[in-house]
Amino acid sequence: MALVEPGPTGVKTAAEASASVEHPAADLAERKLGFVFWMAVAWILLLVFLAVFRDLLPLRDPEALGIRTREVRKYEDPSWNAWFGADSQGRDQLARVVQGTRPALIIGVTVTVIAGFLGTAIGVTSGYLRGRVDAFTTVVIDIFLAFPGLVLLIAVRASFGNSMSVFIVLFSITSIPAYARIVRGASFALSEREFVDAAAAMGATKRRVLWKELAPNVAIPALSFAFIGFALVIVGEGALAFIGLSLDEVTWGKLIAEGTGDIRDHAHISLIPATVMFLTILAFNLAGDGVRRLYSPREVATQRRLRVEGIPAENHDGSVLHISDLYTTLHTPTGDVHAVDGVSMSVRAGQALGIVGESGSGKTMILRSIVGAFALSDVTRSGTVEVAGVDMLRAERSDVMRTLGTEIGMISQNPLTALNPVRRIETQIIEPMTVHRGMSKAQARERALDLLRLVGIPAPERRLREYPHQLSGGMRQRVTIAIALANEPKLLLADEPTTALDVTVQDQILRLLSDLQQQREMAMVLVTHDLAVVKGFTDSVAIVYGGQVVEFGPTAEIFANPRHRYTVALMQSMPDLDLPSHSELTTIEGTPPSLLQPPPGCRFTARCPAAQEVCESLTPSAVESDDHWFRCHFPADPVPVSVGTQKTSEHS
Repeated sequence: MALVEPGPTGVKTAAEASASVEHPAADLAERKLGFVFWMAVAWILLLVFLAVFRDLLPLRDPEALGIRTREVRKYEDPSWNAWFGADSQGRDQLARVVQGTRPALIIGVTVTVIAGFLGTAIGVTSGYLRGRVDAFTTVVIDIFLAFPGLVLLIAVRASFGNSMSVFIVLFSITSIPAYARIVRGASFALSEREFVDAAAAMGATKRRVLWKELAPNVAIPALSFAFIGFALVIVGEGALAFIGLSLDEVTWGKLIAEGTGDIRDHAHISLIPATVMFLTILAFNLAGDGVRRLYSPREVATQRRLRVEGIPAENHDGSVLHISDLYTTLHTPTGDVHAVDGVSMSVRAGQALGIVGESGSGKTMILRSIVGAFALSDVTRSGTVEVAGVDMLRAERSDVMRTLGTEIGMISQNPLTALNPVRRIETQIIEPMTVHRGMSKAQARERALDLLRLVGIPAPERRLREYPHQLSGGMRQRVTIAIALANEPKLLLADEPTTALDVTVQDQILRLLSDLQQQREMAMVLVTHDLAVVKGFTDSVAIVYGGQVVEFGPTAEIFANPRHRYTVALMQSMPDLDLPSHSELTTIEGTPPSLLQPPPGCRFTARCPAAQEVCESLTPSAVESDDHWFRCHFPADPVPVSVGTQKTSEHS
């Protein structure tokens, strides 16, 4: 078997490599949806085929009395001559079940389209406009949902007859509120997103925002529910048929009802159409779940699949954190995202490493790759990630969980979302200590009080009894720091810990983190956009662009002698407070590269003023001088920047 060159995700056969390049979306769909989904789709397609070509199939007449030519055999048992048997009048059950497929699909599809369209329109309008429109719509929806739909169907059906159109109208009316409720909830959250505000700020009309911005985003939950709604329509028709209020045509519900009179002796008369109905309902539910999984990549942590490839490298430098050739690939419906691409770095005890780059460059993904926390359901990692000597990619799950709970502390960007809103501060701080260190609640509570005092929270006794919403943003962030320090970790990961805070609180939090890190001799990784923060609070800096580290070295050296063109551009874009007010800020022209299909060569080429032809095709090798290295074909000349050599000099 021929092998291609080992890539960043391990060794693949030539056939596998070709398939993954040519058909990434198809490969992803097969991995995510699975055998059960495709069996459900196959069943649905079979029903559609039977409904469309019913009259052309070699089936007996469903209304002919007797399944044999010369005699009427009532209640014929299933056999090779009659696969589903015969009913009390000798009619072929297979032909009658197939005959019932068409009205079931006609009613289901028509009601789903009508109710789905109208319900989506009502829900998205209510969720976006809010105010009185939303209040009125919500009351109407609640009234319709509170009223028993089956009672309405029975009453109206008894008055207007058994025609197909009557059933379609009735089921559509009773289905619209459910669609409206689901879509309204989705629209309510989406209407607060930045892209909606941006569209409105650019002058988009409300109608355009509704149908161009919101409607496409709520289409997936609406489509997912449509499969369930289809199944509910079939159940509703069967319920009406069971009490004698079915269509004039043959339906599955009518077949089930006709066989109940003699179910003890001839159970197959009811059980066979009931089984067909059950399989149909199950198939549409499974198909709906598959559609939701396919187009909604965010899954709960218990459903994610983390794959590890490659051979680990050895760590001989005694670092608390050692990363070597780390690759992280996110498998999404639109293709593979190369979020982390060949990253290597180390942090010793008592040192702080700053990771800097634009939004989307891969800073946070490096931290997530360390702890294995991904919102996506399918992720592949390769390379080496060692924390306190434990291989986080290949160690036993128990060892990884112990390391996550005791050796690593993590501080997220938004403390309000990091803290559980329905649990008291006390519960959230003591939980790591009781779970991982076996402390009693009394012992953990005493330590929680000490931690709150350590991070500068006044009146810790009272704060322990409060909920996150009762604290200010700075207080909440201090609580998350206390939780991160609860088990005295060796490694502290801080993911933009001051993003949501004002300038004064930012400085307090950063000084607190730096002091705690130095006092406890912890290794710290600080992710931030702010170069001034990195300059004042870290020992070394990693400049990240397009999922890669393009320059790495001691903080003082990087600021005094930046060599990569991207590093220089970042420093030039820092605001200069000595300039006159209203001075134009320096920006980096262009946009970062797509990580779905990263460009060859240097990824900064399209935005680099010094780029030449070689930059577009050849990936630059690392140029190293002592502890400072960079990847650039045409590095910048040294540009001295005044910076202290010690972090403490920034604190004075």
